[in-house]
Amino acid sequence: MEYKYCENKNFEDLACGKVIYYKSGMTNFPVRLAQEIYGRCVSYLQKKHNICIYDPCCGGGYLLTVVGFLNMGSINKIIGSDINEQAVDLAWQNLSLLSEEGLEKRIRQLNSYYAQFGKQSHKEAIDSAIRLMNRIKEYDRKPTISVFKGDILTKETLAAQDFKADIVISDVPYGNLVSWQGDEQDPINILLENLMPILKPGSVVAICSDKRQKIKVENYKRLERQRIGKRKFEILTPLI
Repeated sequence: MEYKYCENKNFEDLACGKVIYYKSGMTNFPVRLAQEIYGRCVSYLQKKHNICIYDPCCGGGYLLTVVGFLNMGSINKIIGSDINEQAVDLAWQNLSLLSEEGLEKRIRQLNSYYAQFGKQSHKEAIDSAIRLMNRIKEYDRKPTISVFKGDILTKETLAAQDFKADIVISDVPYGNLVSWQGDEQDPINILLENLMPILKPGSVVAICSDKRQKIKVENYKRLERQRIGKRKFEILTPLI
């Protein structure tokens, strides 16, 4: 796949578990691929700023946090949800890093670790956090953050929500680390159906999965489908 929107840069400051919080069992995502998918999604939108982005399977919020750091100038609102309460708590922690207060708290924590253990990895994490702080200080307005617990495979999860997403992006469960909870036979397409209440004409949905998972497009138009390594992603727009 040709990268059109993200150069092959050094993203070590955004490495999972360095400044961004990590807990065992939570997934990460390739930073360059996340930025490329976001760029492709934006290219299909009429508006390029004040974007509301939502991840219905956000896990620990790593994907949303990375995209937030790299696109703070264009994103107005970041929303995540997950069925797992521990994941929701971690997502709140990670998305708080998109604020100066959240990063200051993380820097104090890393300084405490460095004073206690003297590890070079902690010093490097402090340096990364300072660089991230300098990045977000360039923006007067930071995205508003919301994370809630909910099962995207039930209609009730989004039926009562009052937001409309410009971009939905999600790395859906697959593989040995994370799997869908419940016994649904067609989870991705149930997810797509249940997203409809928070979509609007022109919204864009990007679903990342493994190559075996099939996506139907009965209520959507497929804009593109790409394969990269063991993953694939599809970008869709709703027919509403």
